[in-house]
Amino acid sequence: MGDNIIDNGTEYDEKRLFCRMSVTADVQYFISRENKTYTGKCLNLSHAGIQFETGKALEEGTSLEITIDTKSKKFKPMDVVVEILRVEAVEKSTYKVAGKILEYKEQ
Repeated sequence: MGDNIIDNGTEYDEKRLFCRMSVTADVQYFISRENKTYTGKCLNLSHAGIQFETGKALEEGTSLEITIDTKSKKFKPMDVVVEILRVEAVEKSTYKVAGKILEYKEQ
């Protein structure tokens, strides 16, 4: 296999261990130091990371507990612990957040 081939034979140019998939799903995230839960929309997901949009400006390095819910009977909600790597303002009161998945939690 070449450097730009993933297991299913599809070529890609990203320098990632796992390919990203576009996922449209609701997310709820909990910030323990604030003891508060917030909401957002998942944009894409891989085995090692997530990108979502939210109305809250989050800080890089913050750890979150996130529940990703596709609202599909085929897939149960997924709970993960994420470290925020990057936050980008995309418009007034909307932020694109990229995070590294540190742990998959049992439901």
